Amino acid sequence: MRGNFENTGKLTVFMLRCGRRTAIMWIVLLLVIVVGLVPAIGGIAYGDSLAELSSMMENPGMVAMVGPPITLEYEYFGALYTNFMFLFVALTVGIMNIFLIVRHTRADEEQGRYEVVRSLPTGRLSNLTAAYLTAALVNSVLSVLIGLGMFALGDETMGFEGSMLWGVGLGVTGLVFAALTALFCQLSSNSRSANSYAFAALIIFYFMRAVGDMNADMEIFSLISPLGLVLYTRPYAGDHWWPVLVMLGISVVVAVVAYYLNSIRDIDQGIIPARPGRPEASPLLRSSFGLTFRLTRTAMIWFFVGMFLLGASYATVLNDMDEFVAHNEFYRTLILVPAGITFEAMDGMSTEEIVSAMNAVVEHAGFTLAELFSAMVNNMMALITMTAPIVLVLRAKTEEKAIRTELILATPTCRIRYLAGFACVSFLTAAFMQFALAIGLFSMAQAILPNPDMLSFRFLIEAAMVYTPAIWVVTGLAVLLIGLLPKAVGFIWGYFGYTFLVVFIGRMDIFPSWLRYTTPFGFVPELPMDEINFMTLFLLTLASAILTAAGLLSYKNRDINAITH
Repeated sequence: MRGNFENTGKLTVFMLRCGRRTAIMWIVLLLVIVVGLVPAIGGIAYGDSLAELSSMMENPGMVAMVGPPITLEYEYFGALYTNFMFLFVALTVGIMNIFLIVRHTRADEEQGRYEVVRSLPTGRLSNLTAAYLTAALVNSVLSVLIGLGMFALGDETMGFEGSMLWGVGLGVTGLVFAALTALFCQLSSNSRSANSYAFAALIIFYFMRAVGDMNADMEIFSLISPLGLVLYTRPYAGDHWWPVLVMLGISVVVAVVAYYLNSIRDIDQGIIPARPGRPEASPLLRSSFGLTFRLTRTAMIWFFVGMFLLGASYATVLNDMDEFVAHNEFYRTLILVPAGITFEAMDGMSTEEIVSAMNAVVEHAGFTLAELFSAMVNNMMALITMTAPIVLVLRAKTEEKAIRTELILATPTCRIRYLAGFACVSFLTAAFMQFALAIGLFSMAQAILPNPDMLSFRFLIEAAMVYTPAIWVVTGLAVLLIGLLPKAVGFIWGYFGYTFLVVFIGRMDIFPSWLRYTTPFGFVPELPMDEINFMTLFLLTLASAILTAAGLLSYKNRDINAITH
């Protein structure tokens, strides 16, 4: 038995050293978002605003998105913050662990590094154990820092036990998805399939939880889903620790299955055999763009479907949006303030009177509340869309590190055309995802709004697509880094995090207004408040083209193995 785990400690240290920058980036980004938003939202959600935000959580659309309302029984800020943020952060932690485990197991094996490790005095299960210990350490550090940070910056309703439970809940969620990903890495024969299986499981678990949370008779679905089970911890609203123990048990059981499969399968093989390829390459694979499309098409499909579902889920709250916005300052800050509209509900007015007065103010400004809500959704979803083209264009870096790029370019293949294939796929994905968002919003709005004409198809398409050039600029910056500074390509994720904070939190008027112009999103006309400025959109598109061209030319002249040296 000892031979199976020989030198696990040294391998763990090695993995931590190799992945320290990525791990630190994830931890810092999550800390800034989770802990940093505590005082930001806490300064807005209080008094009547807190009560109205709590009642908003009863809306079926909100239950589907963030989980069952816990603020009806515990109507204070700590419980509200948990209800509002916990599930989304748990999703993000799950994604972090999927990338971490695939990178240190199936990706290393696919790229030949695992064989080098196995040629040394290491056990058969040492690599998988080291990867899992690395994930456990990263999740533990994240749990402790988030718990301490929320306790330090939270109000009196956010006690020490609840804060630590917040962090620990995220940590055990990460461990469950780490174990599930390790299992998928044994089932699949390549990292692309392992990632696909893991993300498919993440999406399925999310929607299983939504079904269970919305229907008491189907609560079992919430208990089966890790994303539903972790919500039963209820930090600041009862502080239940039993789900933590259950999830730890689940992670151990799944990890044991992964260990068994790892012990019986051959290196470079999966339990599920890879499908045999065609005897001859299809015409699609006879060009560099066709090859790139073949490598990324599964991810493109998932990105498209995911954005459509996100758009549809946000549209489910449109029917009750006027009452929510009329009563609470938090939503007025997110939705009305960017449009330059100020509205304060007066004491003694009934709900109908408040809604009528607010709609009159909004209509006087030339808008509808549905349009302003869609503007907020498009603004936030554009930030999520930005991750997809970055991931796809960075696939060029992954191929280069795996020494596959060198093999392709040894043939009569143009370097510029090769990298341009990844850039084109990324640009197209950004546009298609924004289009999918608009389709999702429109289809659900038509189904639930009493007056479907409140949101026209043309408006939703325009409001979503205006963000595409800004996303292209960030994608062009990623191409430039790949071509000019391949070792600094991780900077693009730091810039993404900075852009996310400036744009999202900037809607609350917390940052100086000039700061948004340090990102391309600051120049995007936000419909319906702004008119479409085609010159601005053209200049953003031109900037993305210049960045991309500079990256392609730099890629043509640099050492192809610069990343691996």
